Amino acid sequence: GTYIFEPPSETHTLVVDDHTPEMITFFHVTGSLHYVDNDGNATGFDDVFTRIDLARDHYENVGLGSDYVKNFVR
Repeated sequence: GTYIFEPPSETHTLVVDDHTPEMITFFHVTGSLHYVDNDGNATGFDDVFTRIDLARDHYENVGLGSDYVKNFVR
């Protein structure tokens, strides 16, 4: 039952305590995600375009065809 708002450029690591039997997390992302290593150096990013590319590849691999992603994009 917790809500957390993180402003743009916030750096964090999601941690679940060992004694927690289950955790369900919902992320609502309205921009890009930038990944960094332990020293804060950029290692990659995701945005709407990289996510669409991942979906396109997935649909191709499962036999639906890469154009199947067009069902979800206007």
